[in-house]
Amino acid sequence: MKKQIFFPTFLVAIFLWSGNIQAQVEDVANPLLKYVNRNNGLRFTAGGRLFTDVAYYHSEYTPMKSGAAITDARIRTSLKYKQFYFYADFDFSKGSFKQKNIFGQYNFKENYRGVQSVKAGYFCEPSTMAYNTSLYNYHFISRPAVVNALAPGRSLGITYKFFNQKVLADQGIFAENKYNDQISGFQGFSLSGRWLYKVINDDYMTLHVGLGLRYSRINTGRVVDDDAFKTEVTIESAMETYVDATTKFLNADVAWAKNILDLNPELLFKTDRLFVRGEYLYKRLYKDRPDFELFTNQLGGVWSWTTLDAWKAGNPIRSTKFDGGYVEAGYLIMGNRYTYNDEYGLLDGMNEKNSLEIVARYSIVNLNDINKGDFFLIGKHVFYPGGVVSDYPPVSTSIGGGKMQAATVGLNYTLNQYIKVMGEYKYSRLSNVYYPMDKNFHELQMRLMVSF
Repeated sequence: MKKQIFFPTFLVAIFLWSGNIQAQVEDVANPLLKYVNRNNGLRFTAGGRLFTDVAYYHSEYTPMKSGAAITDARIRTSLKYKQFYFYADFDFSKGSFKQKNIFGQYNFKENYRGVQSVKAGYFCEPSTMAYNTSLYNYHFISRPAVVNALAPGRSLGITYKFFNQKVLADQGIFAENKYNDQISGFQGFSLSGRWLYKVINDDYMTLHVGLGLRYSRINTGRVVDDDAFKTEVTIESAMETYVDATTKFLNADVAWAKNILDLNPELLFKTDRLFVRGEYLYKRLYKDRPDFELFTNQLGGVWSWTTLDAWKAGNPIRSTKFDGGYVEAGYLIMGNRYTYNDEYGLLDGMNEKNSLEIVARYSIVNLNDINKGDFFLIGKHVFYPGGVVSDYPPVSTSIGGGKMQAATVGLNYTLNQYIKVMGEYKYSRLSNVYYPMDKNFHELQMRLMVSF
């Protein structure tokens, strides 16, 4: 019998509840097209947004492509009917169609303890703060490279959320891919959650501490030899820019990944004029492979191992770990004040007319997991264990995905509720064995954002 993963899509029972809907964050900010029928509790909105970036890059050896690009162009719709909310948006930037968020959410009746909701569809897993902040509300042109590399992004799943003024608990189950289009077998899954405690949370000041956790089981991959089935995870990030979105400087392919654990502690502090926030992201990838099957398949070759133990010794395997973090700060020079979103545990965007802020960020991402004493031969792009170069295995378990530290300063201005302008300078320091001549990167970027 063909195995299939059991994955819940919608809980029919939740639609049997009744009550008044909790005021919800409007995902289509300031929509120009809006229909409201208060008698029936119906609201429909439609809008769009456009990001246009221009960037100049200066690097020491490998050039990056300076220029301008449409980096985001979306059509967005939302429908609210009593306690049910539906949202969908689609991206047409860079000349191609990309599916973004599409989900339904049901808010239970609010009571004195807090608000509960169930959400199902395709959306960001809840385990990180930065990835759950919309780029329109983000205070930098790009999220940190460590978030782009190690955060899970969007998945097909279902979550349960509870929040009030003091706590937030958001957790759920997700499928490995949204179309179940793996080569064979059944797809994997992930369990993802984010939990916050709001130590201080009033009209003037907010301080929250939190933890994101994620466990994922990888069950899809590609056929490598006869019936041997290989799982593989790619961890990568661009250089915190979108005009040249290449990921070659920060890129690690992890073969035989099976179980992945993510740990993400976070902190956020804000007053009317100041915010400071940060996260640490840690990812460990545990591996599993069919050693006997692979050993059998290589028998009879020119360089074949003759015993299973010898093959294992010559083809070692171990878990892999990556990590990094960021700290961001901002000061509101002009404008009303910074605000905090209780439902999502996030800092809101700077959306007031004639608002001006200065921001700064330090980030670090480490996609290197290199054994002490291993030697990398640039001509062959191969690590050798113990620094000994030989034409025959054993092979090294080292991974050189690159390490980058980046410092960013920026200035952001909101013309009105529909238009924002962002500008920033970034200095990055790269260490990557595949690009030994590339150390220092300088970036000047500007963005025009239109949302309606």
